[in-house]
Amino acid sequence: MNALSIANTRLPARTVTVMGVFFAAVILAGAAFLYPVLREAGRLSSQIEKEKSRLEEQKVLVGVYQELKNLVDRGQGEELPSAKSVPLPRVRVSGVSEIFEACAAKTGIETASVTPDPDSLARGGKSLSVRVTLRGGPEQFRDFLAEVGRTPSLETLETIRIQRVSEGFDYQVVAWLALE
Repeated sequence: MNALSIANTRLPARTVTVMGVFFAAVILAGAAFLYPVLREAGRLSSQIEKEKSRLEEQKVLVGVYQELKNLVDRGQGEELPSAKSVPLPRVRVSGVSEIFEACAAKTGIETASVTPDPDSLARGGKSLSVRVTLRGGPEQFRDFLAEVGRTPSLETLETIRIQRVSEGFDYQVVAWLALE
């Protein structure tokens, strides 16, 4: 028998068809099982990238945090007198944006927007919520917060959000001002 005689043997058509269907089924089953795994891997990869960028932002801000923590640890933060809130007259509500823009101008940070929330006044409240969006460096933002803290009508800062962008950082602050 010749070793090449196997290569010359013809397979029945039914066997070739069954083998073709079997290989197609294996490929479809493999794709059906791999697709969810690949989709989950892509989702996890994007989540990892998002967490890496958040970690980078935290690394940038750790210096400012350490500086403030050292002040508090040395007891210097407790020496600050508590601020007395002086209510803003309702006739000056239209000039709220100038208050925050003046604080930003003194510290050199760029003011993107100052938006008072009219819903906070709608229920006859004694406080006005104001959303301030800024752009600049961490040192400028720290100085801005100190300057806003000197505003007599400031009750509290509710939210501070920091986001790193290509030009530096975007800051979003929600402040509450006392009203007469």
